[in-house]
Amino acid sequence: MKRARMLKSLRMNKGLKSAGLLVLALAAAVMLMGQSLPQKPVWDLSAFPAAEAKQSKGPAASIGMKSGAPGIEVRKSARVSNYKTVKEALAAAGSGQATLRLSPGNWAIPEDLAVSKNITLEFERGAIFSLGHGVKVTINGEIEAGFYQIFSGPGRVGGNIMARFIYPQWWGAQGDGVADDYEAIAAAAQAARGKVLYFKHGAYLTSQMIVLPEQIFVDADPGTIIKASKSMPAVITADVAMRPNYGAQQFSLRNLRIDGNNLAHNCIYLYKISMNYFDALDGVSTRKAVSDGIVLAACQGGSFRNIQTFDNGGHGISILGCNSASFHSISATANKKSGAHIGRFTDKDGAHFGGGCTLTRLHCESNTEHGVDIFKVVNNNRVSIVGGWIEMNGGDGVRITSSPVTISGILLFGVGTGSNYAVHIMSGSQVCVTGCTLVGAKGSNYVFKDEGNNPDNVFYFNYDGIKGCYNKQAMFDSVLPENAGRQLFK
Repeated sequence: MKRARMLKSLRMNKGLKSAGLLVLALAAAVMLMGQSLPQKPVWDLSAFPAAEAKQSKGPAASIGMKSGAPGIEVRKSARVSNYKTVKEALAAAGSGQATLRLSPGNWAIPEDLAVSKNITLEFERGAIFSLGHGVKVTINGEIEAGFYQIFSGPGRVGGNIMARFIYPQWWGAQGDGVADDYEAIAAAAQAARGKVLYFKHGAYLTSQMIVLPEQIFVDADPGTIIKASKSMPAVITADVAMRPNYGAQQFSLRNLRIDGNNLAHNCIYLYKISMNYFDALDGVSTRKAVSDGIVLAACQGGSFRNIQTFDNGGHGISILGCNSASFHSISATANKKSGAHIGRFTDKDGAHFGGGCTLTRLHCESNTEHGVDIFKVVNNNRVSIVGGWIEMNGGDGVRITSSPVTISGILLFGVGTGSNYAVHIMSGSQVCVTGCTLVGAKGSNYVFKDEGNNPDNVFYFNYDGIKGCYNKQAMFDSVLPENAGRQLFK
């Protein structure tokens, strides 16, 4: 019996050893197989340590910050430290390249402050410099901020901000069509000298005339509106308009809709915007001025294009003494006077600006008076109108009380009925019309008329067709003196 128990024990031990050997063999096989399995991809979450929540290391509230706000991070070459006030942070940054990251809070600036060009100010949303009375903050470094407020208070911001775009929102502009954004726009404009003042899409109300400094570029999201909320001389003007006989270079206004709201005398008034290498106005529209939508005075050699002006109480656009200026793609419709008024300009010292200029692709329609009124441009300053469409105005297509004038490649209509003309010369000489399609008013005997029958007026007609003219011979007689070469029309 004892022997039988010993044999059973030996068999059990042998079985256990076999089982152990089997387990070891299986483990080894798994390890060998594991060596041939692909490794986990580097983007697998288990390959990285769990991210730690970023903790604020700011000090307790003090006189440089709002209660509960964290401190200012000063970032210098991979080293980060925190400070209680802007002044302390600037001192810690020193003269090396550094970024001051301002967390949300109202950062009081009680005295003048200078930010040198080696410093980048990074404003988180809600971080605001609060400038005290009489305080000036001079910023010559970069600013990193979006379309939200970063400045407040009665102090002002100056210097040469290293940013291509300056936003009115930095000073609290809302662009909601309700709030008065004048103060924000005016402050942003002064800071944007030599840069781009950029308007995010919206409707900006202004209670005062916006005076833009020289050397400024204004741009906006399409459809952006600046609208008068009170009576004012103009919605937008340039600083040089306040200082006659002083010329402005590097000025550009783009992609804005200016609404006089039947309160502003003009929507835009510009003086001596001269000799730009780019367009001073481009993609601008004006409406509902009490008088003229746009007034350009003594703009020597400037360039203006893609302008729409309509529903104004005076002329759509007045071009006064703009010698050698060029205008391309101008539309003036439904204005209470003429679509375009072109004339001379005399400044406060008695200096005359003749007014010879060139307009191409001009569209004037449904204006109460004339399509184009050319009035008393100084002799030897030629006005040229090339291409376009002038029709259905209350008066003449083009009325001329001036000289000399060239009209070419344009379609000219009179109004539906009445005694108005496609081209009506009240006085003047050296008028040339060529390559035009001409349509007189129904009931009118003449497409052209020269009130003075001036022998110096010589017309060269190379027209596509004359319609609505009941007496073609009378038209020729009214335009051409006897010695002007009637054989041209035989």
